[in-house]
Amino acid sequence: MGLKTVSFQGAQLSAGQRRQLAFQQQTRAAFLNPILAETVEQTIAAVEARKEQGVKPERIWFVDRQETGTACVAEWMGY
Repeated sequence: MGLKTVSFQGAQLSAGQRRQLAFQQQTRAAFLNPILAETVEQTIAAVEARKEQGVKPERIWFVDRQETGTACVAEWMGY
């Protein structure tokens, strides 16, 4: 099963990219607040620039600690 692509302004977009583009266009149209719309434009442009440079997305979640074994209730309660 191959990946389907369509031509969009000289670039090949996958189905997921087409969905994302359609979603972005819908959300832009839905925003009546021009300041909010401008902020969304800037954010999308920044994300696209990071993608082009190959910068990894920021890690929001990370492992604080990893423990094994049974948790002691007294220790968990602070005794």
